[in-house]
Amino acid sequence: MNTMAKSSRWHLMMPLIFVTLYGSGFVGAKLGLPYAAPLPFLAWRFVIAAGLLTLIALFLNAPWPQKAREVTHLAVAGLLTTATFSAGTFITIYLGVSPAISALIIALQPILVALGAGPILGEKITLRKYGGFLLGLIGVVLVVSHKVTFNHAHVVGVLSSVIALFGLTAGNLYQKRFCSEMNIFTGGVVQVLIAGIAMFVLGFIFESMHVQWTGQFIFALTWMTVVVSIGALSILYLLIRHQEANQVASIFYLVPVSATILSFLLFKDTIDLIAIIGIIITAFGVVLVNKR
Repeated sequence: MNTMAKSSRWHLMMPLIFVTLYGSGFVGAKLGLPYAAPLPFLAWRFVIAAGLLTLIALFLNAPWPQKAREVTHLAVAGLLTTATFSAGTFITIYLGVSPAISALIIALQPILVALGAGPILGEKITLRKYGGFLLGLIGVVLVVSHKVTFNHAHVVGVLSSVIALFGLTAGNLYQKRFCSEMNIFTGGVVQVLIAGIAMFVLGFIFESMHVQWTGQFIFALTWMTVVVSIGALSILYLLIRHQEANQVASIFYLVPVSATILSFLLFKDTIDLIAIIGIIITAFGVVLVNKR
């Protein structure tokens, strides 16, 4: 009974911690992007994270992947989940597209994962779970609806969010299929390092690598590196290992909710009654998907 209670607390607390930390990434992006273009910001973030994870792995004597196939799988998952998703969302924000638009696009991810989890992973998606996915999507729409603005000049930014959506979806499925048993520290080194290298290469080709090393940028970089890239992503890998892919995907509905609440607390952004109703509906939808 005690073991079951601990398991229940784990299934409750870990997703909540994840969405809180991951949602704070939007705050970090907002603080840091005025001082660096998206790709150099992400390049430094991932390379520093790789260095810190290496130190942690060496201190804990964590096992490193031994086979080339393992490293390849880790690299592919890192390029999809870490590099493609992060670059897409950062470019969207950098181009001035409303974060609400990006949140709405990314909110399609749980449904796409649910559609792919059956044929790819053999997971059974019940009618109750589909109902939960639908409620979660409706809730997200209500949460961010009052912030949605669209300018035709932002087409590239919207396209970046679409690319981020497919990167996150494919990455979660790939991680569950090929990397679910990876060590979160040594596997994390491979994934964030390959993402950092990709950002440096693309940054030198498409953007200026100039960075204004202000106190605000250093704080944002530190936050995104330690809290999001190491903290949140490590929890995500654990969730993917212990839960079905569709259950993990449903948690991403709560990320816009977390970002909205943090924006209210830190930047005094308003939360109206419709947003509050949306938060409740989103939470109920996630509960339906994850109910055992």
